[in-house]
Amino acid sequence: MYRVAIVGRPNVGKSSIFNRIIGKRKAIVEDIPGVTRDRIVSTAEWKGVPFELVDTGGYIEGDDDVFAPYIRKQIEKELDLSDAFIFVVDGKQGLTSADKDIAQILHKTEKPVYVAVNKIDNPQKEADIYEFYELGFNKVFPVSAIQKHGTADLLDAVVEDIPDYEKEAAKEETKDRKKEKEDVIKVAIVGKPNAGKSSLLNAILGEERAVVSDIAGTTRDVVDTLFEWNGQKFLFLDTAGLRKKSKVDYGLEFFSVGRTLDAIKKADVIVHVIDAEQGATEQDTKIAHLIQKYTKPAVIVINKIDKLPPKSEVINRVKKQVKEKLYFLPYAPIVLTSAKNRKGIKQLLKEIVEVYNQAWKRVGTGQLNRALQQIQKLRQPPSYQGKPLKIYYGTQLEGKPPAFLLFVNYPEGFKESYVRFLENNLRNLLGFEKAPMKLLFRGKERKEK
Repeated sequence: MYRVAIVGRPNVGKSSIFNRIIGKRKAIVEDIPGVTRDRIVSTAEWKGVPFELVDTGGYIEGDDDVFAPYIRKQIEKELDLSDAFIFVVDGKQGLTSADKDIAQILHKTEKPVYVAVNKIDNPQKEADIYEFYELGFNKVFPVSAIQKHGTADLLDAVVEDIPDYEKEAAKEETKDRKKEKEDVIKVAIVGKPNAGKSSLLNAILGEERAVVSDIAGTTRDVVDTLFEWNGQKFLFLDTAGLRKKSKVDYGLEFFSVGRTLDAIKKADVIVHVIDAEQGATEQDTKIAHLIQKYTKPAVIVINKIDKLPPKSEVINRVKKQVKEKLYFLPYAPIVLTSAKNRKGIKQLLKEIVEVYNQAWKRVGTGQLNRALQQIQKLRQPPSYQGKPLKIYYGTQLEGKPPAFLLFVNYPEGFKESYVRFLENNLRNLLGFEKAPMKLLFRGKERKEK
């Protein structure tokens, strides 16, 4: 889908314009420079044409702000990923040196740029926009996010420049998403017995919905529970703990394990609960391998942190141990929780939504192939049977999790190490940091001499 990024220095009103365009308050708006420190992506639509809209952190010169290098990195990613830019400047403050620095960067991309001169709150102030033509862009628009005017002309220009084939593809993609995507996120809570799965569910729900005890294996069945938070509906599947095979008797507990596996297969997101006191055990590793086997989006929860000494080095040591043990799930974010004290619950719900959205995300073919070219510049594919491996182009397949078909000269030549290198870089460049990914290789027909 055609991607438009909103860029500019801090406190010029980027998030306000973002919220105005998408029609809801998704980005935080506060009169403090640098509030938005990460990229926020949403689907916008104007005159029936859908497109992706990205709100970036404010461009900060120097390193006075601890987040400044990170914010610049996010913007630099968008220079490659986005097809066009809405460059927001402050009409009250006038043209600044920081605006000129950003303009120089945007000129290098040779992509469409629309200058939105914000805070032009009455028509008499519209003459103030002319100094911004110094930035070297032809399309300059007076806007006021607060007064809610000027964005229509801005969006008319953006949509007019979107190629017709992108418009048609975006419309079809939006139709498919509406048909396929459910309003409810199905979440399977898994983990070995007594890790605190039922307690965690109760903490989320704010009530004693599932039976909780200190006896391992209390939850025998899969408990389906509907829950709504911030307008998002969830269906939580609180599953029986997976025991080691030698300890599973045929009968009721055997079928509990079977239902747990079914829940993993059916769920949109897996929440893997680990006991903070024990860390990731051999059984946790086996459960995580099931998540990997079925290519499921996941959030790893380290529960019962209230039982750990309140020292950062202890908590960091546990997190490090879990990451090392479950190294094959590098995309799964880790959340620290205390079901007993209801700590970390909001963060967990946020991560579930973010992971789910990334698993449904689609990128344009042009965006994907630009990323593939960039990755190959970092590290060329190795040779195979004395011949250099080549990636000609790629395309994203339908469905979830994200799967990409890459057309290459020798599919059998792409070994695991380079495939992992491709996956990791595609995640970072395309915004799939928290989603599993499949890469499929297909040989491009070679003409016989």
